[in-house]
Amino acid sequence: MTSRRPALDLISHSPDQTRRFGYHLGRLARAGDVLLLHGQIGAGKTTLVQGIARGLGVEGYVQSPTFTLASEHAGRTAGGERVTLFHLDLYRLEGAGDLASFGYEEYFDEPSGIVVIEWPERLAEELPDEHLLIRLEHLADAKRRLAFLPQGSRAQELTEAFRAEVFHARRRSAPAGD
Repeated sequence: MTSRRPALDLISHSPDQTRRFGYHLGRLARAGDVLLLHGQIGAGKTTLVQGIARGLGVEGYVQSPTFTLASEHAGRTAGGERVTLFHLDLYRLEGAGDLASFGYEEYFDEPSGIVVIEWPERLAEELPDEHLLIRLEHLADAKRRLAFLPQGSRAQELTEAFRAEVFHARRRSAPAGD
């Protein structure tokens, strides 16, 4: 989708770690955020969304809406604001006709919405200017690379807050040195 250098590059060594990364993103997300998840099948996109949902306090199991294209989940930001997590999986869209009939624009216009899109390349030029693109890459059995490419000031702010949160959490859980 883009060839620019990532603002943040992480390695996840397990699905649980990918979910934890998502959890931190969910805790930091706020209404109006748009997260784009780009990666091949099995790269960990839905696993990351499960963590984001958990970070937003979404109850129940979150699965990819591959056949329905979109699912909605009620949640709350860390500050207590009620939000709706819109989880879109555009894998099955096959052209302008599918795109036109889908009605994706309404998700971007929802003031209390946080939009997470799997397979965002299907929307290409229709994506909002302000977004956080996360490229997920399968490296080995359970190992994944997550590259954060923020577009716009809010996406940059979210990336920096995420970096601080994740590295602070790592320091808290690191064993004490001699």
